[in-house]
Amino acid sequence: MYLNAVNRVAGLVSGLETQKIVEDLVKVARLPLDRLLQQKQVLEWRREDYRSINISLTNFRTSTASPLRLQGTFLVKKATSSDESAVTATPDGSAQPGTYSIKISQLAEVATDISSTALSAVGQKIDPNATLESQKSKFVNPWSGTALEFKITTYNPDGTPNSKTFAVDTTVDSLNSVIARINAETSLGVTAFYEPSTDKVVISTKKTGNYATNEIEIEDVTGTFALGTLALAATAQGKNAILDINGLTGIQQYENTFTLNKITFTIKKTTTSPVLVTVSNDTDHIFNTVKNFVDQFNSLLDTIKKELTEERYPDYLPLTEEQKEQLTDKQIEQWEEKAKSGLLRNDPILSDIVYRLRRALTAPVTGLTGYDSLFDIGIRTGYYWEGGKLYIDEAALREAINANPEAVMNLFTKNAAAFDSQGLGVRLYDEVSKAINRINAQAGSAAALYDNSFLSRSIRDLDERIDITEERLKELEDRYWRQFAALEQALAAMQAQSDWLAGIASQTSSMR
Repeated sequence: MYLNAVNRVAGLVSGLETQKIVEDLVKVARLPLDRLLQQKQVLEWRREDYRSINISLTNFRTSTASPLRLQGTFLVKKATSSDESAVTATPDGSAQPGTYSIKISQLAEVATDISSTALSAVGQKIDPNATLESQKSKFVNPWSGTALEFKITTYNPDGTPNSKTFAVDTTVDSLNSVIARINAETSLGVTAFYEPSTDKVVISTKKTGNYATNEIEIEDVTGTFALGTLALAATAQGKNAILDINGLTGIQQYENTFTLNKITFTIKKTTTSPVLVTVSNDTDHIFNTVKNFVDQFNSLLDTIKKELTEERYPDYLPLTEEQKEQLTDKQIEQWEEKAKSGLLRNDPILSDIVYRLRRALTAPVTGLTGYDSLFDIGIRTGYYWEGGKLYIDEAALREAINANPEAVMNLFTKNAAAFDSQGLGVRLYDEVSKAINRINAQAGSAAALYDNSFLSRSIRDLDERIDITEERLKELEDRYWRQFAALEQALAAMQAQSDWLAGIASQTSSMR
């Protein structure tokens, strides 16, 4: 007698192992369902492989193909200085190569207002953290009263003022608390501090330069705390940087970092003799850009080629759940490694993508003067079985870049409608984009809200067939159980009838 998963009682009369018989019968009928599940698993693995390739293509497009089609990638300049402790420079990509002779006679400085005398009286030393009132007798120039006010005004570069009036309660405030409030007023753009060894207060602007207005203005509103006790000046002015460039004397700049002729200069100290700054094309950057492109392209080809040539093991189908139960985790891993292998072997989509990428780079660019192919700049393709892999003659590449960097740039970036006239970077970007779209149509994207790719549609079709087959299996199993139940009922009736006949026979025998 057996009690199955849905509390079916079987074999009570017949003594048959009904559960096992039904399972064996269903197992045979389940074979088509297992084949559907295996087909689905293969399609899912193929979809994963395609999507993995698409991730590689997308990364290549973003990091390599996209910048390779832009002139800005090649219009990189560098600057060298004969004395970097005095002058450094950073040229814009459109800066013209040339040499700048720079002599610095004055650096730009912030406006600084410093106490003209020590704050403490002779033989005394103020405590900047104690209340002003407690220290009053120690100041050279003490104030009158306990409620004081002073105003600080600074100016923006356009001359608009920023003013702030500070109220001081000498019974509550210390010197440092007043200074902290000045620093907290960010609109003034100043920094202030008390320096104990010199016993003075310093207030400075954060920006350098000598503008049309005073940089700092200080006035006492109530009492004489700022100009008297702290001995600050009423005004303070910054300084401009003054320098000579290529014989043009008396150039003034508000800041020590400034841009001139699309070059950002930073001056650091005064000089007695000119410092030479040379701006030139950054051929190393161009070389590294091209070399990186070749490396990344070859890596992409290797990734696709691995899928195209991977060994296929057709006898290794995806394992069924029943088969997995009979294997160890390691055995399952080894089996699935072979089952997944070669699913995109000789795939026509990937083969065509490789062909198109290779064609984009090997076909000459028409309408150019100087260089019109990779071969002209020291790059060649490998053997045909390498699938278009590129090789660099680094010496030849450097020579081509040094001889004509603009021609190298045009070779990659030329814009045109016709394929033959497009630069190699432009072609490559377009072909990679087309490849991504083709794979998306084939395998979709995990990030898509609704995946209507060919493989995903196929998988959904299989899901529907699997659902129908599972329903049929359930109906078949139920039918088997009903049949065995009928058998049990028939056997029970026969047994009851047999028992009745046996009873009649026994009574007849006893009557004789």
